[in-house]
Amino acid sequence: MHAVPSTASPELASFLRRHGLRVVVQAAIVGAAAGLLSLLIPNKFTAATVMLPPNPQADLGGMLSGAAGGMAISRALGIDAQNEIDVYLGVLRSDHMNQQLVRRFELQKVYKQKDIEKAGKRLKANTGISLTNEGFVKVAVTEPDRQLAADLANAYAEELDQFLRLNTNTSARHRREFMDQRLTETESALASVEDSLRDYQTRSRLPLLGAESQASSAAAELLGQKVQRELELGTLRKVSTGPNSRVEQLQEEVDQIDRQLNRIPPATTEIARLLRNAKIQERILLVLTEERERARLLELKTMGSVDVVDHAGPPLHKSQPHRTLIAVAAFGLALLAGLGLARLREPPPLER
Repeated sequence: MHAVPSTASPELASFLRRHGLRVVVQAAIVGAAAGLLSLLIPNKFTAATVMLPPNPQADLGGMLSGAAGGMAISRALGIDAQNEIDVYLGVLRSDHMNQQLVRRFELQKVYKQKDIEKAGKRLKANTGISLTNEGFVKVAVTEPDRQLAADLANAYAEELDQFLRLNTNTSARHRREFMDQRLTETESALASVEDSLRDYQTRSRLPLLGAESQASSAAAELLGQKVQRELELGTLRKVSTGPNSRVEQLQEEVDQIDRQLNRIPPATTEIARLLRNAKIQERILLVLTEERERARLLELKTMGSVDVVDHAGPPLHKSQPHRTLIAVAAFGLALLAGLGLARLREPPPLER
């Protein structure tokens, strides 16, 4: 069997000879017309502001040391440090930020919109908020007015900085006020425990015992161990559905501690209990004092929360429209459309 020679290539060449020049000229005219019409589209300019991502380890500029100090901002805002970048993006894209900028620059008049909501939608359409490959936060604004584009891009960073500082300081103030209240309550509880200890020793006619008393310290240690094991025992009994060797072991340890406590004079046991409560209140007081100091320092923080790498300036060159691309695209589409129409208009070949 011999292969039948294809006639597609000669037919295509013949088709292009008949219609190619006319279609190309028509497509060129369409492309030129599209390029000329694109001159009617006003130029737009894009200005961009680039900000550093949040750095929780630099909180308070080193006023707080260690991990606890480094996480001050995160704790005050009620978020985890690894999610602070999402907070940046969320605030920048929020309706609150959008409406603040609309009011600040009177964009309702600039965009000639009836209400603030439509002006806000126009601003969102003109704004791009993204992360760069380096992890920086970039805000790019495209406007016909190059100065307005730069001012809006910089205003995003300014409004973000103000929002974070306001919310951080407000949260820190609330936290400090809460710590002040808890400190007052703890100091009162500690004083009450100390008074109870002194009164009990006076009533029992026992010598004043301090933390150095070996008997009281041993009794307090036993009481602490008993509370710890009882907590674990209660938890296991709630979650266990059948026999549990750990439950039996813990119960045996609790019984053994009770037997040891029974051998200690009641007066010593009671004093140990009061001493243990006093130590607990002292520990709480120490922790609350440290936390209150952190909140107080954070409340006094006045430095900016946002570090800007590149401030936006009025761009020298337009970013839109891409007139060459418009002309080339119009030429290509017109060329394809012209060839297709020419093919459809040709009569089908006669069968031999």
